[in-house]
Amino acid sequence: MHEDTTPGHEETATVLVVGGGLAGLSMSLFLSSHGVRHILVERHAGTSVHPRAWGLYPRTLELLDAVGVTDDLLTEAAGYAGHTLNGKVESLAGREISVTRIPEPEDVGDISPVARILSLSQDRVEPILLRRARALGADVRFGTELLELTQDADGVTATLRDRETSTERRVRARYLIAADGAHSSVRERLGIARQGRGTLRHQISIVFRADLRGPLRGRRFAVCRIANSLVDGVLGHDDSLRQGTLIVTHDPGTDPFPAYTPERCTELVRAAVGVSDLPVTVLSALPWEMAALVAERYAQNRVFLVGDAAHVIPPVGGYGANTGIQDAHNLAWKLAAVLHGQAGPALLDTYDAERRPVGRAIMRQAALRLKARSGAGGGPAETGIADTLSVMFGYRYHSAAVIDGEREQAGGTADFADPRTLSGTPGTRVPHLWLGADDGRTVSTLSLVRGRSLLMAGSKATEWDDAARAVARRTGGVLDVLRVGHEVTERDRSWHDAMGVTETGAVLIRPDGFVAWRAATTRPDPAHALDTVLRRVLARTDA
Repeated sequence: MHEDTTPGHEETATVLVVGGGLAGLSMSLFLSSHGVRHILVERHAGTSVHPRAWGLYPRTLELLDAVGVTDDLLTEAAGYAGHTLNGKVESLAGREISVTRIPEPEDVGDISPVARILSLSQDRVEPILLRRARALGADVRFGTELLELTQDADGVTATLRDRETSTERRVRARYLIAADGAHSSVRERLGIARQGRGTLRHQISIVFRADLRGPLRGRRFAVCRIANSLVDGVLGHDDSLRQGTLIVTHDPGTDPFPAYTPERCTELVRAAVGVSDLPVTVLSALPWEMAALVAERYAQNRVFLVGDAAHVIPPVGGYGANTGIQDAHNLAWKLAAVLHGQAGPALLDTYDAERRPVGRAIMRQAALRLKARSGAGGGPAETGIADTLSVMFGYRYHSAAVIDGEREQAGGTADFADPRTLSGTPGTRVPHLWLGADDGRTVSTLSLVRGRSLLMAGSKATEWDDAARAVARRTGGVLDVLRVGHEVTERDRSWHDAMGVTETGAVLIRPDGFVAWRAATTRPDPAHALDTVLRRVLARTDA
């Protein structure tokens, strides 16, 4: 798959991905969907056994649906449908302090083709992403760690070691993606500092196997806080009711992680469950830090940071993993466009310009939620907390990959907008509305974007339509073209109103579903205008 064509190197790859968690596997999946050959290495022997991140928001599922994994994710999550209780108890078998039912997730079918959040843990999501990535041709290697890394003007040279055999080999790649977590060795090697509040709390997650059916007494918890003399923490259980995770806070100075032996972990689990002689098998214990930190840059020459390597977001609101997957998607289409000769290398500069402000803003939102949960501050209006849909759908990009002539007229400097107010402004996600396809299907505007830029022209925009098809032929497949009223037809809502254009207008949509540019009406010499726009958005230097 990866031929050795560079003298002095054992192996070559177009892209090397370091780290096989949610962000790394998503990166691999998105690159594979674009036909980008790559190698992913992960130091651990397999996917995570810890639940870690929990929940995928509809915006993330839009991206994953485009690469064919949503059905498998929905099937895997079916067993969690009844996990709706939010409780605080002395123990599972003991006294209930307070137990409430979590409201049904808001139906967002009016703003997304994916109507609801998906409740599923990271250890159940990762194998699904891995299977699909491999099915699309990904070369994923577990038990392989990065030892050394050097860069030059043409690429990256990495020394890798197989942890089982100790065999070392060098890989030469054009680009490297660091998805190796909060303590990223790649980020540290590059000397990239982080900014933010820092470490907020030290935690230990204990994954265990035990029969919880009796202590649960028919209840199904989404969140369960334990408060007794031995345990002050959070206990989660899976849909089999035979595996759980206990998360406790500790002080590394006075109560270091090595003190959490299997025997001590078993004692803590029994105290949390409330059964002193409960048969318990401790599967794994993992120390981690609740922190608020964002890298001061997401890229350095040919190396890019995604996921926790780029930002550590407090686990309040479930933003961290979703933000990391969205990082990967933003970078993947840009790398693919550059590697396939459809865009200039300068397009890659927009990854940092777009995703780092989003990472900072989301980190602030999670920190505000954590503060509010602790009882400090007032309500959302006083604390500046945005609702989760705005955080996941409503951010806006400002970069060279967006032609934002309307920026001065947009008004306001808020980080996030209500997704129900999105109206085709350049730099925002395209509004979702249902359209009729020429084959009889009903499709979302989000589903029309499949890996390439898309020019959607108004029903009477003959000039834009003709110009776009001429540019598409000249650029060799960089652009897809659809005309409303022809290849697609309006259904319940007006596409023209939703996108903020007249019947003679047009909108350029990027492969990630964000609006790159729009023209409210036709313009003189539309072919030249569109050619200029496309070259700017894709950083193309060809005439």
